[in-house]
Amino acid sequence: MTVHKKRIIDNFISLSVVQGLSLLFPLIVFPYLVRILGVEGFGVFSLIQAVMMYADLLVSFGFGLSATKAIARNVGKDLHTNNVISAVFLIKIILFVIPIVLFLLSSLFVPMLRHQFVYLLIASLYLLGNILFPDWYFQGIQKMRSITVVTFISKCISFLLIIFFVKKSDDIVMAVFAVSIGNFIAGLIGFFLLLKSFSWKFNVAPKRFIMAFFKESAYVFSSIILVPLYSTINLFILQYFTNPLMVGYYAISEKIYSALSMLTSVANRTFYPHLTQLFKTSQKGFENNVKKMSVYFAAGFSLLAVAQFFGAEFIVRFLSGKHNIQDVDYAVDILRIMSIAVMFSPFGSFYFQLLIIQGRKKTAVRNISAVVLINMITAATLAYFFQGKGMAINLCIIVFFIALFNYYSYQHKSGVNKIQQ
Repeated sequence: MTVHKKRIIDNFISLSVVQGLSLLFPLIVFPYLVRILGVEGFGVFSLIQAVMMYADLLVSFGFGLSATKAIARNVGKDLHTNNVISAVFLIKIILFVIPIVLFLLSSLFVPMLRHQFVYLLIASLYLLGNILFPDWYFQGIQKMRSITVVTFISKCISFLLIIFFVKKSDDIVMAVFAVSIGNFIAGLIGFFLLLKSFSWKFNVAPKRFIMAFFKESAYVFSSIILVPLYSTINLFILQYFTNPLMVGYYAISEKIYSALSMLTSVANRTFYPHLTQLFKTSQKGFENNVKKMSVYFAAGFSLLAVAQFFGAEFIVRFLSGKHNIQDVDYAVDILRIMSIAVMFSPFGSFYFQLLIIQGRKKTAVRNISAVVLINMITAATLAYFFQGKGMAINLCIIVFFIALFNYYSYQHKSGVNKIQQ
């Protein structure tokens, strides 16, 4: 077995462990929080997480793709790598100010968030962890075992804090703090691992370099921040048309769906640096790898969709701890509807990454923007008439269109390349 293949296998195993921890953590903590906080309390907790996810995307600014790509294509060029690392940390620190200011303004002008300002302020620790944790660096050099170690430590810390300090329904603050402080500690550890791995010296890179890197990252960020719009904004839309209890039931089902659909990130993060390098050296090898991965995705996620549909009642009962069928029937129906979305869930992000590799960032932004416009219409309409079930149907529609638009764009470009060759 070649060194290259060994590295890919090692990275795949490492990220599989990371994803396994990411799935195991909510499977253990999620039912506990539902039982302790109650459905309404869990709905509030989910809303805070939704807000923080968007703030996290802003601070990340697409570096998981742009910085990874820049480092992967310039392995061994220490000056370039040093400039990339310095630029990423500088931009992240500047961007961190934006959500903090928005949190303050929201407490003054948004009634729904006025009483949740303390939650948002505590959750900013999560963002600080994001600033420090250089996962994009370890992905770029294809040494992802470090990510596994750090993730394991952070999950353990958050788990222990939740178990020991979240004891009653009004302990939402402690739940938010537990998740946030775990990520912050992970950031600290990851930062020190970076310093151990690379002799980084902070410097203000040339202005032209920073602006070019910022512009490329901005295109990626514009696409990435729009992708989860249907899940975060839709929670607030559902809250507006229904009530916290309905949001709680939908959040429970959506968490289960997200846990399954996120399995694709293991393959995406493992093969993204490899496909980035392969695209430059062998177009045929690149396309063959894409075809194989597409087939594996289709087969694997179809099986997951069937399993989710038929196992929906067992999964909801097991995770929510509800024994009265009247309490879980609605969440079960929502989860079964979401099974359709599971089949298409991997293709949106997979073909999005392929568009980034092809250098077609504007196309990716255009596709996502079109889907967001569709979502704003369908989400409000379906939530108004069908409440939680309507929002689940909307999820299926949006996931399908994201996959369709990105797939068509990738295939169109590939077809042009073949003709030119």
